[in-house]
Amino acid sequence: MKVSLNWLKEFLDLPQSPEEISDALTLAGLEAEGMEVVGDDVIFEIGLTPNLGHCMSIIGMVRELSAILNLPIKRQEIEIKETDEKIEDAIKIDIKDSLQCAKYCARLVRGVKVSPSPDWLREKLEKSGLRSINNVVDVSNLVMLEMGQPLHMFDYDEIRGSQIVVRAAQDDGIMKTLDEEERVIPDGVLLICDEERPVAFAGVMGELSSAVSEKTHNVLIEAAHFTPESIRKSSKQLNLRTDSSQRFERGIDPLGLESALDLAASLLGGKIVNGIVEAIAHDYKPHIVEMSPIRANRLLGIDLSVSEMSDLLKRLEIEILSESDEVIRVQVPSYRNDLRTEIDLIEEVGRMYGFNNIPRTVSRHVSSTMSHSPLYLFEEEVRKKLVAQGLQECLTCNLISPKQVALTSEKDPIHVLHPSSVDQSVLRPSLLPGLLEVIKYNLDRGNLSIAAFEVGRVHLKVQEGFAVEPSASIVLTGSETPYHYKKKPENVDFYEIKGHVENLLDSLGLDGSRFVPSHVHALHPGRQAHVFLDSVMIGIVGEVHPRHLSGLGIGQRVYFAELSLHNLIDLKKTHHRAESFSLMPASERDWTISLEEKIPIGTLLEEMKLFNSPLLEEVFLLDLYKSEKIGKDRKNATFRFRYRDPNKTIEAEEVEMEHKRLTQHIAEKLGNRVP
Repeated sequence: MKVSLNWLKEFLDLPQSPEEISDALTLAGLEAEGMEVVGDDVIFEIGLTPNLGHCMSIIGMVRELSAILNLPIKRQEIEIKETDEKIEDAIKIDIKDSLQCAKYCARLVRGVKVSPSPDWLREKLEKSGLRSINNVVDVSNLVMLEMGQPLHMFDYDEIRGSQIVVRAAQDDGIMKTLDEEERVIPDGVLLICDEERPVAFAGVMGELSSAVSEKTHNVLIEAAHFTPESIRKSSKQLNLRTDSSQRFERGIDPLGLESALDLAASLLGGKIVNGIVEAIAHDYKPHIVEMSPIRANRLLGIDLSVSEMSDLLKRLEIEILSESDEVIRVQVPSYRNDLRTEIDLIEEVGRMYGFNNIPRTVSRHVSSTMSHSPLYLFEEEVRKKLVAQGLQECLTCNLISPKQVALTSEKDPIHVLHPSSVDQSVLRPSLLPGLLEVIKYNLDRGNLSIAAFEVGRVHLKVQEGFAVEPSASIVLTGSETPYHYKKKPENVDFYEIKGHVENLLDSLGLDGSRFVPSHVHALHPGRQAHVFLDSVMIGIVGEVHPRHLSGLGIGQRVYFAELSLHNLIDLKKTHHRAESFSLMPASERDWTISLEEKIPIGTLLEEMKLFNSPLLEEVFLLDLYKSEKIGKDRKNATFRFRYRDPNKTIEAEEVEMEHKRLTQHIAEKLGNRVP
């Protein structure tokens, strides 16, 4: 909101510099976000929070500055001359919806000449960020900016039947509003109508044909007290927010309607018809609030007397009805719609005292005796490990559609009793559906390479009822590395996702993982495996079945792994034993063996470890060769063995003997499957 310093000075003697006024506004809770010098004036850009509706006017700002700076307000008397014609003979008002409109008032000014606004009026509006239209519309905007009361100017001669009816809409069709847009009138919104038709959306915008034009001579000025809820509903249903609706939504001064009408009528320059016509659905009742001085001091951390608190509240025009050591009883001003409870008054005391004047004390730190959940800490650790592997974290919804369940899981799903939509009617049995949606979303936007993970909950049916299991999933698709001119990137494969799983387990200190061929519905039948630690199955890894991917419109391979954090945390070691490096040299041997294609390499590695050789330190796959020359269903695997004696230099004969013993053992274990 823009505020002119010269306009403020019409009501207050402000000798302070603009910077001091800016500081005063900040102390009042009205943050001055910027200042701009325009000629001999300074324009403040004020940021208002929703509870400061009473400050959406020059008078509102003046009241706050008066209280903060302890300066008297220069009250301006409004002088008007009325004709002998009685307004009751010219217009009637009927409020049919008393729940949305508490009061409706109007004045009639005859003989108005619609013309461009004088320079002083146009300058005030433009400094406040509004465009000048004509003298009639500009006067209504001026009153709104100065007093905070939105007005509406009707062409009186276009009001059919000389009657105003305030009612809720019901099958009223379409209204062409002042912005020349045709808007459907939603049922239930508050309307201002004449005898035959709607002429305005109450508190939001008027209808075009009843608006002031160059042909207008008689102007009917409206001022009303609409409930904030009704205007908020109308504005939302119409998808239309105006300066008027914003003020009504935050609450206006119910006792300021008549003075706003008088000011507007005095500025129009015509003949003012005698009196104000009004209809009252609810009489205004002032709010009475009580505050405990003891509680105020305790909450604010200060030590003020009862009289000091009362004096601070009086500066805000809050009337003190009674005061004692136990309670201060006040009457809230009609324009302060934000003061309704004791804590609101306590805040006002603190604001006027100055929050920056409240002494700062070192608070006592009291820690909870309860420690963090071990599972929570483990999940955070897993997240950090996966981020360290270069994976991007995703967060997907717990609720998925039955179609996603059918594509990705054979498990009996858990249906929600009262879902908001079919697409979110099932609790996910796996993290795969949500991650596939993430991949689909990215592929549709040209992001073809994704390496991501998610740590979340999956929901399963068990014999006892239902179970919620924490899980960690990894998903890969596209290229394994960014493009480089020397080495062209290759697409990710099964071994890439398997490597991520192994790296995660290694970083958590979990050794001895095994990958056993599996048959999971959601994964490719020949490229999947269960992940075991010792004898416990901890998860699944593999390529997502192409049939499921095509059903989702994904046209490239996707690799997925899911691990049970519940099982992992049970297997996680609390202590790790470190061993020193041997100072003795090692000796290496290579061995190539021809295998059937269906024999997993992991089977051989497992057998080598089970052999429990005293000299074998490490063994790993060095090379894997496939060719039609050795047979379509065969492969050659080359392993490298590292032998070492921790106590002495190992001799070549010992290495050869141990190496021969180990390879013969493996060959015997494989039987006739090895030539």
